[in-house]
Amino acid sequence: MALKKKFLGELLIEAGAITKEQRDKALKEQKRLGKRLGEVLVAMGILTEDGIVQALSRQLHVPFMELKSARIDSALIDMVPEALARKHRVLPVEIKDGRLVLAMADPLDIFAADEIKRLAKMPVDTAVATESEILKTLDKYYKGEMQEAFRAVEAGYYAEEERAAPLAEAAAEDTPVVRLVNTTISQAVKDRASDIHIEPHADVLRVRFRIDGMLHEVMTPPKHLHAGVISRVKILSGMDIAEKRVPQDGRFPINIEGRQFDVRSSTLPTLYGEKVVMRLLEKTSGLPSLSELGLEDEMLRQYHGIISEPYGFILATGPTGCGKTTTMYSSLNNISTLEKNIITVEDPIEYNLKGINQVQVNPKAGLTFASGLRSILRQDPDIIMIGEIRDLETAAIATHAALTGHLVLSTLHTNESIGAIARLMDMGVEPFLITSSLMGVLGQRLIRKICPHCRESYAAEPEMLKELGIAAGAVLYRGGGCEECRNTGYLGREGLFELLLISEGVKRLIVEKATASNIKEEAIREGFKTLRQEGIRKALNGVTALEEVMRVTPHMRHGR
Repeated sequence: MALKKKFLGELLIEAGAITKEQRDKALKEQKRLGKRLGEVLVAMGILTEDGIVQALSRQLHVPFMELKSARIDSALIDMVPEALARKHRVLPVEIKDGRLVLAMADPLDIFAADEIKRLAKMPVDTAVATESEILKTLDKYYKGEMQEAFRAVEAGYYAEEERAAPLAEAAAEDTPVVRLVNTTISQAVKDRASDIHIEPHADVLRVRFRIDGMLHEVMTPPKHLHAGVISRVKILSGMDIAEKRVPQDGRFPINIEGRQFDVRSSTLPTLYGEKVVMRLLEKTSGLPSLSELGLEDEMLRQYHGIISEPYGFILATGPTGCGKTTTMYSSLNNISTLEKNIITVEDPIEYNLKGINQVQVNPKAGLTFASGLRSILRQDPDIIMIGEIRDLETAAIATHAALTGHLVLSTLHTNESIGAIARLMDMGVEPFLITSSLMGVLGQRLIRKICPHCRESYAAEPEMLKELGIAAGAVLYRGGGCEECRNTGYLGREGLFELLLISEGVKRLIVEKATASNIKEEAIREGFKTLRQEGIRKALNGVTALEEVMRVTPHMRHGR
């Protein structure tokens, strides 16, 4: 919290929120960590953030304000510069009876209140709110260029007295709308977002960015901007601007600060209008090497061994968006040489790989994974990469290609690596074909990394450590939350992997059509490490938090 340390402890004692002993214990910990007393009290579990501000509200006789559903006028945002608002953790909320109401994490900060009073040229009243809610709301409303852009749209083609929506085509070509779409994409790049969601609701248009796998609301423009924004994206993407009843897909290139991006866009008709999602793929960033993906050293050695074989079938598994395609691309880059003919069949082609022949699936023209794969086999390939195994025909051709001297890499949607075997059998692939062709299955997830700017250690509950098989007294880590990580405690992601090697013992069980649990038990006896085990290793090494491991591997709660 941003409250002054010399006041906070006494105020909380007077409010009956903490005891003197708890205050003294927290002060000692504060000296060791160098953090604010409020943060230390929350980290130690003595008080929650809500508990602190509600105690201060009672003691100082200032109202407590919930900001989760707050709707703030853009004119108020203009009254307080972003730098000042972030520095003092303050947010202008409303004007009431001629006075500006400020939500503050530190209602005792009279210097901040006086400065805002001078800038706003009106008296101020203060309310108290949690620092985390203030920071989230600041992120939502202080999107400088984005705010200016959608205000320019309103000012540009709406008269003060007339609020009728313009024609979609005219709006899409209007310069302010162009600026709004461009600045939204630019802000997404600055925020390291992978996807932009523009969603119409009953009375607002919601803009959300997916950052490190999680969605964050960044702006809520007025609903009447919807037609212009959606039409602009459609024009950029080569979609039919007049068709609003069926989903459409498209793509377009964009240059942002010298970085080249390929934007894949998709529209979907919803109750309140068309929703659009734009996925940002950077062309100039380069693919990570296998060693940069996050594979543990021994697993990396084993995986490199199987992709270096002259023939065989290798699968990457996991849910949508877990990085399977990136792993396949990195694998191809690792084994690509001038002496090898490498051909891929993909839907869509996400990155252009130098020296590799890439084929785009086109079902309307009859080019499917299966038909494309048949044609590839007549092109004298050494290595084949199939974007995804979706049906028996593709799976059968892939396994036969692996048996006839080709190295085949592909992906499959299963929750864990061992599930790939049952999935292939369900498709109709015979067990003997699986055992003869399949060399390994790489299961993966993307896991958020702890922010290095606010990483802190803590002692976990002994019961949790025991349940997860972690030695008592083990030190774990988490992110305290800071401006660098948008107060989430996480910054960036890396891969979390498990590698199932198809050993003789596993082959025997596959032929016997054993259950997945029996195959898993055999693999573990042979040294197989599950996603949960690998996640715990990363948590103990300070790469990620234990809570993040539990979040991305829920289905293996008992599969340690």
